[in-house]
Amino acid sequence: MNEAEAAIGAILAATGAADLFDGDPGDANAARRAKRRYRQLVALAHPDVALAHGVDAARAQLATARLGQLHADWQAMTGARGQDPHVVGRRATYPLRRRVRRAPLLATYATDEPGLFVAISRTPEDGTRPLARAEQHLSDWHLWGFGPTVVDRGEVAGRRWAAYRLRDGLRSLREVRAAYPAGLDGRDWAWMARRLLMVLDAVDVRNGALGLDSVLIHPEEHGVVVTGWGEGDLPDEAGVTRLFDDMLAPGEHRQRRFATASEGLPPRVRLSEYDLLLRALYGPRRFRPFTL
Repeated sequence: MNEAEAAIGAILAATGAADLFDGDPGDANAARRAKRRYRQLVALAHPDVALAHGVDAARAQLATARLGQLHADWQAMTGARGQDPHVVGRRATYPLRRRVRRAPLLATYATDEPGLFVAISRTPEDGTRPLARAEQHLSDWHLWGFGPTVVDRGEVAGRRWAAYRLRDGLRSLREVRAAYPAGLDGRDWAWMARRLLMVLDAVDVRNGALGLDSVLIHPEEHGVVVTGWGEGDLPDEAGVTRLFDDMLAPGEHRQRRFATASEGLPPRVRLSEYDLLLRALYGPRRFRPFTL
């Protein structure tokens, strides 16, 4: 058995983070050891490296994803080995249960309380800042139902975290895209996009640097929640336009053309123009059930 095979086997056989990473993540020496261990394993498990060693690339890809999850789980732990993962805040101690979302900068975990989640930065950069900005922007405009409610925050193993409340039943746009790999019917995307444009109009922001992981929807109730907010109205962060490209089926040309052509419009005008387009495409507005 070569090194790549051994590394991939160890990763896939691990039942928890402690099988690969030891010590308390709050201890600097343990954190350094874990970082070295992670880099060694991810280098060996890389699909290109594994393929060169005769290991199936799909198995290597599965191991790489599993390694990232276990490393994030280990970073989220505090206290003695064997203790349930948790973070300690100013108001309470929050147990970390099932991971519900994983974005480039954040891993989000369920807790024992329904509707209460903990988001932990996956890098030394403060990945929770967009979450706080979303709450601030939306609450300033009395749009509490469209954003999270942050109840606590802190730091663990050099990573910032935030505890926040959301309604039950929400799914990220990334999950929606995975469930509809061929893309959405324009009528299904219409209610999601329109609610996003309503939010941007209300806070007078053109795009908000929104992404697949920072926009959540409630399929049955047609609700939309923004859990991340960018650092301003940046021209290279045309988040809403990208979402049209990411979410729509290939044949939905008119909505895509609208998204690109309307980038420079004020938010209120863009929403009004979108309403006109939807009426021209689909007629009077009506409820269309959507399921995942």
